Amino acid sequence: MKKLLTFIFLFCWANLIFAQNRPPLERIISIKISNERLDNALKNIANAASFSFSYNPDEIAIEKKVSINAQNQSVREILSDIFGNTTQFKHRGNYVILKKISEEPQKDFFVMGYVSDGETGLKIEKASIYEPITLASAVSNQYGYYRLKIPRELNNINLLVRKQNYQDEKILIRSKQDKNLNIKLLAIKPILQIDTIARLISFKIDSLPNKKLDSLPIFQPSTAKIEIIEPKDSVIFEPQKFDYLDYWATTKEKILITQRRLTDWFITTKQIIHLDNVRDTIYRPVQISFIPFVGTNHYLSGNVINTLSFNILGGYSLGIRSLEIGGFLNVVRGKVYGIQASGFANLVGQDVKGIQMAGFASLVGRNFYGVQASGFGNLNIGNTEGVQAAGFGNTTFKSFSGVQAAGFGNLVFQNTRASIQAAGFANAVIGNGSGIQAAGFGNFVRKDFKGIQASGTVNFVGGTFSGLQIATFNYAQKAKSGYQIGVLNFAMENVNSIPIGLLSFVGKGGYKRLELSSDEVNWFNLTFKTGVKRFYNILTAGYNFGFSDKPNFSLGYGIGTAWQLNRTFWLNLDAVSSHIQQNSTFWHLNQHTKANFNLEIHATPHFAFFVGPTLNFLASNETDLDLGKLNNWKISEKQGYYFGERATLTSWIGLQGGIRIY
Repeated sequence: MKKLLTFIFLFCWANLIFAQNRPPLERIISIKISNERLDNALKNIANAASFSFSYNPDEIAIEKKVSINAQNQSVREILSDIFGNTTQFKHRGNYVILKKISEEPQKDFFVMGYVSDGETGLKIEKASIYEPITLASAVSNQYGYYRLKIPRELNNINLLVRKQNYQDEKILIRSKQDKNLNIKLLAIKPILQIDTIARLISFKIDSLPNKKLDSLPIFQPSTAKIEIIEPKDSVIFEPQKFDYLDYWATTKEKILITQRRLTDWFITTKQIIHLDNVRDTIYRPVQISFIPFVGTNHYLSGNVINTLSFNILGGYSLGIRSLEIGGFLNVVRGKVYGIQASGFANLVGQDVKGIQMAGFASLVGRNFYGVQASGFGNLNIGNTEGVQAAGFGNTTFKSFSGVQAAGFGNLVFQNTRASIQAAGFANAVIGNGSGIQAAGFGNFVRKDFKGIQASGTVNFVGGTFSGLQIATFNYAQKAKSGYQIGVLNFAMENVNSIPIGLLSFVGKGGYKRLELSSDEVNWFNLTFKTGVKRFYNILTAGYNFGFSDKPNFSLGYGIGTAWQLNRTFWLNLDAVSSHIQQNSTFWHLNQHTKANFNLEIHATPHFAFFVGPTLNFLASNETDLDLGKLNNWKISEKQGYYFGERATLTSWIGLQGGIRIY
């Protein structure tokens, strides 16, 4: 018995506390009054709902007799039945204030009431009620109550009611007087999917009695593999590899989620509710707004497509068909066609076709076609076709075609097609590229590229390259055709490209020779040739092991080309310039330039002999260098000037031969 009394006490106490937390007008009571004075009836209502009334007896006809029979109704509904449209009531704290409505004509009138479920009777919160001509709108509160102000000047007034998972409702308003209108919505019945029906049928079959034992699942013995763990000091820990593609996929997905939410960061909760409920698209010729939720489109701006939009600070709409100008910010959920300009930024959720200008940045959620210019940067989540220009950078998450120009860099996450990229620092394409890339520091293409790359430091192509690379360092995974021009050129594979530079290193398809030779100047020469057969670089060094009639050593660099006559015979034409050091104490002018034309005979797949004549020229100001001892086939010897320095100029015909390893 004590437990029962305790439960009843706690239940009543909880109901009292809950009732106190609800506003007085939303408290639910049941009351029955028959032919009672109004003031007494109000006292009974106040006592039943635990609040107090405040009113002026001179405005309220308290002597009027009223009868009430309410079961589980809100105080607001009961007062609406008593007073109709003659009295306005609102709450302050735990007081309900009654005030007589002025009889003077007003420009607007109010429609108010509750939105509830047509089957359960439960109140529905966050339902959208709006008038489609003036775009006046309201949202039902947590108790289902709404209050909508409508201009009297309208001729035909229709209210549209929208709520997620409920059927749409259209209500005709005939009287232009304050009106209490309760709205009932019918829920949309879900349609059973095929898999849902199949699960229901399988459940019924499985629940049949007398199941056979052989229908039970067969027990499978465990086949777990037992591994022997080695001693702790012998375990080798391998570092986790960095998955570049997975990293970019995750990054792009996060940015896409951010983009989908970006256009909703600047709107109110009421606008968000309308966006969830209202699926209608509204077309208006002109919008004028001060901030995204204060303007001629009111709280339904996110469902309106405007032909013209003028925003003092910022605007928010579903779409633009011709022109939008914003003093600070333009936000569009859908598409923009025409011109969009803002002092700070443009944010568009879907496509843009036209011209977009911003003092700081423009962000487009899908594809862009046209001209985009920003003081800082442009970011397009989809494809870009047209012109992008930014003070800092341009980024396209899919493919790009057109012209990109940025003070710092341009980034394309997929492919570029017939494009021009120009950046003060770098251009980067994660997919394939074609066109022209020009940057102060470097150009980077992760896959194939066809076109021209020019930079101050580095060009990189991770796939097949065709075209022209000009930089200090050039790299291509596979150089298919064209030229690499730089100080250092690298290619893992070469098909028909020519690297031209100080040094070029080519893997498959390249030309590499290690050469041991002798000539009239040096008894021993070690030479390395690298590049391709049509153009290769030569590094050479000579030594004479201290012979008195020979110079001490020589160091040289040159270029050459080779012709393959057949599988056995090759021809080479080389030009090499070397410094000859007569002794190790002083460095004098001893510049030896030599042209070699020789025949290469392959003895094995990796070994060859070569021999051929040489044409030599020496400029020297060292008197003890006796060329007469070196060669007797002189062409000429005379005194002259070499780059402004007095020297002995000598030319002769020589001979060189040796072996090559390749």
